[in-house]
Amino acid sequence: MDLFPAALEASAPIGLYRFQADPATDRYPLALISPASERTISSTLGELPRPDVKLLMHPDDAEARGLAEGDLVRVFNDLGEVHCTLNVAAAIRPGTVSLPKGLWRRSTRNGATATALAPDTLTDLGGGACFNDARVQVGSLAAA
Repeated sequence: MDLFPAALEASAPIGLYRFQADPATDRYPLALISPASERTISSTLGELPRPDVKLLMHPDDAEARGLAEGDLVRVFNDLGEVHCTLNVAAAIRPGTVSLPKGLWRRSTRNGATATALAPDTLTDLGGGACFNDARVQVGSLAAA
């Protein structure tokens, strides 16, 4: 097993296993993740009845934005926005928000999903899709 292949190290723009600064900005400080759930492994199961889709946010992040459990929120960046209900819980790390993977357009209030917020950039190694680097802001839908 080769954990540090020289050829891969040479082809990586900043090398393998190097620190990369957090890409958060003042405008979009939150990292959006979209994990699978028991109902959304992929969009294949999207036709099944499901509870209201909720954005999961840490209490400190919600408080800083004047948001509370059950509020209608707008998750947005320069690429798009998603409207949904807010779930405030300490189960998620501060600075991170979560929307389930595999949603159908009918799952949210405005017909958009987390995919609308993902950049079309490619990974530095392999040129794959970079779905794990969406930076967003969250605000009250009523204030929008």
